Amino acid sequence: MKRTTLFLEEATERELRLLAQREKLPVAALVRDALGRYLDEARRGKELRLRFLAAGRSGHHDTAERAEELLWRDLQPHSSRRWAPTRTRGRK
Repeated sequence: MKRTTLFLEEATERELRLLAQREKLPVAALVRDALGRYLDEARRGKELRLRFLAAGRSGHHDTAERAEELLWRDLQPHSSRRWAPTRTRGRK
Protein backbone atom coordinates (compact mmCIF):
# COMPACT_ATOMS: atom_id res chain seq x y z
CA MET A 1 0.00 0.00 0.00
CA LYS A 2 1.01 3.58 -0.54
CA ARG A 3 0.30 6.44 1.86
CA THR A 4 -1.50 9.49 0.47
CA THR A 5 -3.15 12.68 1.69
CA LEU A 6 -6.72 13.75 0.97
CA PHE A 7 -8.17 17.21 1.41
CA LEU A 8 -11.80 16.94 2.53
CA GLU A 9 -14.46 19.42 3.45
CA GLU A 10 -14.80 19.58 7.23
CA ALA A 11 -18.36 18.24 7.16
CA THR A 12 -17.31 15.29 4.97
CA GLU A 13 -14.43 14.46 7.28
CA ARG A 14 -16.72 14.65 10.32
CA GLU A 15 -19.28 12.31 8.70
CA LEU A 16 -16.53 9.91 7.68
CA ARG A 17 -15.12 9.84 11.21
CA LEU A 18 -18.59 9.20 12.69
CA LEU A 19 -19.26 6.40 10.22
CA ALA A 20 -15.92 4.81 11.07
CA GLN A 21 -16.80 4.90 14.77
CA ARG A 22 -20.25 3.40 14.11
CA GLU A 23 -18.86 0.63 11.92
CA LYS A 24 -15.83 0.12 14.21
CA LEU A 25 -13.49 0.46 11.23
CA PRO A 26 -10.53 2.74 10.54
CA VAL A 27 -11.28 5.77 8.36
CA ALA A 28 -8.61 4.55 5.93
CA ALA A 29 -10.51 1.28 5.41
CA LEU A 30 -13.72 3.14 4.56
CA VAL A 31 -11.91 5.41 2.11
CA ARG A 32 -10.13 2.47 0.45
CA ASP A 33 -13.44 0.62 0.10
CA ALA A 34 -15.27 3.66 -1.33
CA LEU A 35 -12.50 4.44 -3.82
CA GLY A 36 -12.28 0.79 -4.83
CA ARG A 37 -16.00 0.63 -5.55
CA TYR A 38 -15.86 3.90 -7.49
CA LEU A 39 -12.98 2.66 -9.63
CA ASP A 40 -14.70 -0.72 -10.23
CA GLU A 41 -17.77 1.08 -11.56
CA ALA A 42 -15.58 3.29 -13.73
CA ARG A 43 -13.82 0.22 -15.16
CA ARG A 44 -17.15 -1.40 -16.02
CA GLY A 45 -18.21 1.75 -17.82
CA LYS A 46 -21.11 2.51 -15.52
CA GLU A 47 -22.31 6.05 -15.56
CA LEU A 48 -20.90 7.78 -12.50
CA ARG A 49 -23.39 10.51 -11.78
CA LEU A 50 -23.42 12.81 -8.85
CA ARG A 51 -26.81 12.13 -7.30
CA PHE A 52 -27.55 15.74 -6.43
CA LEU A 53 -27.22 17.08 -9.98
CA ALA A 54 -30.50 18.41 -11.33
CA ALA A 55 -32.21 17.67 -8.01
CA GLY A 56 -33.67 21.16 -7.97
CA ARG A 57 -34.80 21.40 -11.57
CA SER A 58 -37.62 23.89 -11.67
CA GLY A 59 -38.34 23.84 -15.38
CA HIS A 60 -37.48 27.55 -15.63
CA HIS A 61 -34.63 28.63 -17.84
CA ASP A 62 -33.96 32.01 -16.23
CA THR A 63 -33.30 30.92 -12.64
CA ALA A 64 -29.65 32.03 -12.64
CA GLU A 65 -30.55 35.49 -13.96
CA ARG A 66 -33.32 35.84 -11.34
CA ALA A 67 -31.35 34.41 -8.40
CA GLU A 68 -31.38 37.61 -6.31
CA GLU A 69 -35.07 38.23 -6.93
CA LEU A 70 -35.94 34.63 -6.03
CA LEU A 71 -33.76 34.68 -2.94
CA TRP A 72 -35.26 37.84 -1.47
CA ARG A 73 -38.85 37.73 -2.74
CA ASP A 74 -40.43 36.23 0.40
CA LEU A 75 -38.47 38.28 2.93
CA GLN A 76 -40.24 41.23 4.48
CA PRO A 77 -38.14 44.19 5.58
CA HIS A 78 -38.12 44.89 9.32
CA SER A 79 -38.13 48.60 8.71
CA SER A 80 -37.73 51.07 5.91
CA ARG A 81 -34.13 51.64 7.03
CA ARG A 82 -31.52 49.73 5.06
CA TRP A 83 -29.46 47.13 6.87
CA ALA A 84 -26.09 48.28 8.15
CA PRO A 85 -23.56 46.23 10.11
CA THR A 86 -23.59 46.89 13.86
CA ARG A 87 -20.47 47.77 15.72
CA THR A 88 -19.07 45.33 18.21
CA ARG A 89 -18.66 46.47 21.77
CA GLY A 90 -15.43 48.23 22.59
CA ARG A 91 -14.56 49.01 18.97
CA LYS A 92 -15.00 52.32 17.23
